[in-house]
Amino acid sequence: MDSIKKPLGIFFAVLFALTAAPALVFFNFDQRAFTPQTYQKAFANSDFYNKLPASMAESMLAGTTDPNQLPIVMRGMSRQAWEEYFRAMLPPETLKAMGDETLNAVFAYLQGQTDTVQVSLAPLKTNMTSDAGAQAVFALLATQPACTLEQIAQATMNLLNNNEIQFCNPPAELIPLLTPAIQGQMQAAAFAIPDQLTLFSAPPQNDPRDALQTARLAMRLSPILPLGFLLLLTVVAVRSLKDWLNWWGVPLAVTGGLTAFLGLVGASAFGAVFQQTLANRMPAFLPALLLDSANALAAAMLQALFLPILWQGLGIAFIGFGMAAAGYFIKK
Repeated sequence: MDSIKKPLGIFFAVLFALTAAPALVFFNFDQRAFTPQTYQKAFANSDFYNKLPASMAESMLAGTTDPNQLPIVMRGMSRQAWEEYFRAMLPPETLKAMGDETLNAVFAYLQGQTDTVQVSLAPLKTNMTSDAGAQAVFALLATQPACTLEQIAQATMNLLNNNEIQFCNPPAELIPLLTPAIQGQMQAAAFAIPDQLTLFSAPPQNDPRDALQTARLAMRLSPILPLGFLLLLTVVAVRSLKDWLNWWGVPLAVTGGLTAFLGLVGASAFGAVFQQTLANRMPAFLPALLLDSANALAAAMLQALFLPILWQGLGIAFIGFGMAAAGYFIKK
């Protein structure tokens, strides 16, 4: 038995070191990559929330709202016009709150807690029914070229006939005349816009979340394999305190070194792979808003993932070297 103790011990020690470092990466990935808090700060610094008006504008043009229910001055608005309108209606702090709510909904969807991802439009509807609604329309019109006499006449006729009007910047003399009509139509628009926008929902079959949950379970259980090798190493080779310090110290030091190396180079090594995977495999169930922010998403995830792995690896290496050094000086 003594003749095979050392070869078996080395065998299990090598298996432990080779499996423990990847297991630590997978475990951290599961714990940190699927929570909205990981991304909120990074997205705030990467202009994520500023992209919400564009996403809302695309949703409006996708047929979420019946155009005939919108005010006359808002019918036929382009995507750029809708985006500028949403920006005028929603201050930055409101956009951030809506963005955080959207992120929470996305990760609740990924975790299977809900089958749809929705964003509340209650702040928008509240502003539309206030004086800010009409002011936002005038701010939108102010960005357009000045109205010609022909456009003013045509706009007046279209307004009386309940038809679409051409976008242009009216003269200041007409603003008091247009204000009551626009305010009344903003009241009606608040009822036309839904309380929530559904960004996406679960497909009726072949839901990719099932595979995602299976992968997360495997990541969560990944530390069991290296711990099993460590237990076998202990049973086969450890007979004294000195044996324990040596047989545990060296594998832990090697594992810590490998883990720290992964934490150091992992962000650059896996960044391109992650972004390519995000672009190729997730469009079926992630909105364009997240796909357009793939770089920020990858940077947030990799920073949150690999920095703790680096420090964990250094800590494990320190403990392993300490145990190995103690085993060298302790007598049998």
